[in-house]
Amino acid sequence: MANKKLNLSKDGKEMLDGISADLNLERPLTIQVALGKGLSSPMTISVDTSSTPKWTIPEGIIKNNEYLLFKHLIIEQEQKNLNDQELNKQFIFLIERGLRILNKELRSKNSLQDSRIAILPKKA
Repeated sequence: MANKKLNLSKDGKEMLDGISADLNLERPLTIQVALGKGLSSPMTISVDTSSTPKWTIPEGIIKNNEYLLFKHLIIEQEQKNLNDQELNKQFIFLIERGLRILNKELRSKNSLQDSRIAILPKKA
């Protein structure tokens, strides 16, 4: 099992490239980090995915056990079973939300702070 093709907004693609550069990570890993951040963050951030042109996230970026883990975390969070179309919508929504959260955290860090430390959850 693996993710289907997903369409990331233009803004999301720009954030993905910036975050990948800041964290010195490849895009596939940055997408997974963004998905995890989107899942774990209670922050409500508006996600406007209408910007064009869209950038296609290829199939198979998230696969096998990772896909199953994210799928079941999403189902658990939604508290209902989701069909493949609904699941794909949640995947892209959470990736977009995670990218915005990561972008905000990286832009608010001070110049001496390590980017990888800046994205870790803050203690309350």
